[in-house]
Amino acid sequence: MGLNLLFLGVLLLPWASALLVALFPKPLFSISLSAIFSVAALYFCTTAAIDFKIAYPWFNLGGQPLNLSFWANASAQLVLGLVAIVSFCVQLFSKSYLKDDPSIGRYYLYLHLFVGSMTLLLLTDSILIFYGAWELVGACSYLLISFWHQKTAAIQAAKKAFLINRLGDIALLFGLIALGLHFNTWQFSAMHGIAPTLIGIAIIAGGMAKSAQFPLMSWLPDAMEGPTPASALIHAATMVAAGVFVGVRVFDITGPETHLFMGIIGAISFLAGAVFALFQNDIKKTLAYSTISQLGLMWMGMGSDASLFHLLTHGIFKAGLFLAAGAVIHTVHSQSLNDMGGLRKKAPVAALAYLIFGAGLMGLPLTGGFYSKENIAGYLYTSGQVELLVVLALGMVLTSFYISRQFYLIFMGPLKEGSSTKEFALPISILIIASLFIWISVNPLEMHENTLISIYHIPSFWLYITAATWVLGIAGAYVTRNWITAGNYQFLPRFWPSLFRFIRWKSRSAQVFETQFIDRFVNGIAALQVIIAHLTAWFDKHIVDGILVGGSAGLSAGTGRILSRWQSAKVQSYWAMIIVTFALFLLYALFIK
Repeated sequence: MGLNLLFLGVLLLPWASALLVALFPKPLFSISLSAIFSVAALYFCTTAAIDFKIAYPWFNLGGQPLNLSFWANASAQLVLGLVAIVSFCVQLFSKSYLKDDPSIGRYYLYLHLFVGSMTLLLLTDSILIFYGAWELVGACSYLLISFWHQKTAAIQAAKKAFLINRLGDIALLFGLIALGLHFNTWQFSAMHGIAPTLIGIAIIAGGMAKSAQFPLMSWLPDAMEGPTPASALIHAATMVAAGVFVGVRVFDITGPETHLFMGIIGAISFLAGAVFALFQNDIKKTLAYSTISQLGLMWMGMGSDASLFHLLTHGIFKAGLFLAAGAVIHTVHSQSLNDMGGLRKKAPVAALAYLIFGAGLMGLPLTGGFYSKENIAGYLYTSGQVELLVVLALGMVLTSFYISRQFYLIFMGPLKEGSSTKEFALPISILIIASLFIWISVNPLEMHENTLISIYHIPSFWLYITAATWVLGIAGAYVTRNWITAGNYQFLPRFWPSLFRFIRWKSRSAQVFETQFIDRFVNGIAALQVIIAHLTAWFDKHIVDGILVGGSAGLSAGTGRILSRWQSAKVQSYWAMIIVTFALFLLYALFIK
């Protein structure tokens, strides 16, 4: 009973916190509530069974009972732990980062709603509740991206994220309904067997949009218009993680064709995201494309604990990179690499953090990223996916390249203008500690077996390849260390120009068709309706009311007035009418004769 109450507390606390923060919008109060949630969530993850289940009666649908069912398996517990750690650090960081913002209470409200939606998505076993939580995550993302709604770019970015995710959401909705009908159950844990390929691909399409995978990836770099701490939450622990998590949920009940589809999409996204991270002069857009790339790596390793493990380690060091980037932006009051340089002197904590988190992104030893990337390599090697191993090696070179060059451009070289600050040290330090190897294994070069993560061993030659990727990437960064791209290159116009031109042509054609044909048709229908309404009103007033209703009423009134004279109550009048009537009768009789 104690564990059940703890579970309900973890599930409901973010929603209660959102209500309380709406009533008392104080940062310290919000951070305290977030700390309570994080402690409760982590305690639950360390004490609950690996396959924790609980259900409550809900309602009947077609004679079939539907329950409020929840399922906290190993994957859900791992991601919940990530949400707990990152959400607390983001709330703590935001207190200083947004201290002068008049709407900071609304911002904290959105954060609690976001965490509540993600927690519900992770822990539910019901398809219906899962989709509801999925939509709530998207809605909260829209609210956070457009938080500074006075900026046109923020509104446009939020709309873009919302609309692109709608494509995936529609596919996911059809996929989940078909999944429930196919297995004749609405609970994930009760599904056994393999679903048809089309159903699996529809569900994965929803995950692709949410985790910004090819070709639905363009919304994520634009989403950088939101506050930087919110970017850390969206790109590390919540929205993009939800896309990968749905793949984890359905992997065992989908077939090899769906798995191949996941691997291909992941490989394209892994390389494309890394390539475009090279061609950004905006510090946050670089990290956004990096996120796309790393999520692609998780899709490549989908079906293994290695993918889920990389989701956890990546969530830690990517959240740290975003918060460190926020500290840099706060120092120079700009997101452009052109305004940065030599900031190791002005922002030493951010420099150390960027170095450690960047090492985790590269997969260097002494970081959690080393274990998770090598574990994915081991899984690909064990499962015979040599082609994806080659993709992994190329992507690792590009990853080392862009993150090393970015570190140099921000923290090395001559010092530029900036104001020093140390107020962000605590949340960044928590993530630094969480990203180190000591939480995973005492041996910095080998990961030990545990109950949550399966270990995939790799041949010794792969370690030489890994080391070579680090050397090549860092060398490339050194050679191009002073080069800053003139603009932020977008994916479609650069990587797939023909598709971009086609989409732009289709968009313009659709706009012309809408304005010249659909709008005119609709406006014509509206004008015709107005004319018909005026004619109907005239007919009703003059014909119906004037002739029919008014004429009959006048006739009745006249007849009434004439007949009323017969009822005068005067005896002499009655005798006069009798005499007149008798006289008329006599005249008629004489006329007939």
